[in-house]
Amino acid sequence: MVSPFFRTGINDRTADVRPFSYYGSTDGPGQLSTGRRWKNRMEKAVSKILGEIHEDGEGFYALWKGVRLYSVFQGVYGLAQRRPVGFEALIRGRKADGKILTPGEILAGASGLEDLVTMDRLFRAIHLHNFVRFRTRGVWVFLNVHPEVAIHGRKYGAFFGHLLSYLGLSSWEVVIEILEAGIGERSDLLEASRYYRSMGCLIAVDDFGAGHSNFDRIWMLRPEIVKLDRMMISQATRNTDLRRVFPEIVSLIRSSGSLALAEGVEVPEEGRMILETEIDLVQGFLFGLPRTEIGLSSSPALDKAMEGIRSQQSETGENRDLERIVRGLLSVSRELRPENPVLSETMLRSLFGLDPRLIRIFVLDGSGCQIGENLSRSRITDKGDPRFLPLMETRRADWSRRSYFREAIRRPGEVVVSTPYLSTTGAHLCRTLAICVGEENTFRILCLDIDMTGPGR
Repeated sequence: MVSPFFRTGINDRTADVRPFSYYGSTDGPGQLSTGRRWKNRMEKAVSKILGEIHEDGEGFYALWKGVRLYSVFQGVYGLAQRRPVGFEALIRGRKADGKILTPGEILAGASGLEDLVTMDRLFRAIHLHNFVRFRTRGVWVFLNVHPEVAIHGRKYGAFFGHLLSYLGLSSWEVVIEILEAGIGERSDLLEASRYYRSMGCLIAVDDFGAGHSNFDRIWMLRPEIVKLDRMMISQATRNTDLRRVFPEIVSLIRSSGSLALAEGVEVPEEGRMILETEIDLVQGFLFGLPRTEIGLSSSPALDKAMEGIRSQQSETGENRDLERIVRGLLSVSRELRPENPVLSETMLRSLFGLDPRLIRIFVLDGSGCQIGENLSRSRITDKGDPRFLPLMETRRADWSRRSYFREAIRRPGEVVVSTPYLSTTGAHLCRTLAICVGEENTFRILCLDIDMTGPGR
């Protein structure tokens, strides 16, 4: 049976979507043109694709070179909403002998550009028919568009705008995924993304972090969503340096005006890492496998995973260590006299005894300038990198631009904790804890540096 949308032209989605009159007059207020009138008005390219769509008990599908093409949908979850906010549509192929084909295996059968364009359009038509079939409102459908089709597809006649209007879909419901690797290499691909945005679709950069990724492409394209490549996420769980900067990558994406989506999240350790960041959206086997059906209810698996992740996160040794250091710093800070900010031997022993990773203590005045020298463990003197010797003299050094100083001044009496950074005074990664004491005119900021390169970091 061919597509019932093609047969009847009936749009049984609600009236707030773009009407069919986008291409011509309707039969009257709230009524739509018949399928025959639509068929006469639609572009030949659209008619050709719609004629390939069929429906049975499993949903909408097409037969292409002896392969049954059908849709599966994987949920995209909002971490704040704790429910699906969209679904990525993925094509699957099933041969007569039951063998399942991946998208790459299916596309390998394309005999040329025209064949590739037809296949890519057929994929999207199957996906959108199935998306509409589930009467899914208030969520996005993510569609992959082959880069060559995005660039050259319009040469083969208008298609996508006609298809959306024909199915009664609003363009804001569709997220077009553009492969990040192709953006900087092909200016015409950038133009293609602008074309989809001009229709009202959202743009997602796919596989950011794979290969030679850079933010120039993000700033050039200004996508609504950036999908972080699954390999970056997987590697970050095994590489402590990458894990440390991963939250900053997410923050930079969000500061650029895009939502950050972590894809390919498969195991709890990856989920725990994700919750350490400001990731907006997640997708992966941990939260749900691709399915032929779409469900909008919250996922028990997601709820369980998030609660388990939170529980384990709150019990980490890093959190316990920081809490112990914070308590000790609060206690010692009460003994510091702003008018004479000299740390006694007892205070020093107390602070250095908080954690073996505490490598440096120093005091700043209210303008951010250092008072006196760094107070360090003897072992740190030997550990210092001689290549950075010109930076190690810090008397009267100005640290006013450091975030820990600005935060401490803004919140007197509270301990603030910086994110890890490369120390210019020791050539190693560290984290600074700081507390501001005294009155406004006599502020003193007591600072501790924690080594992040040794065991237990």
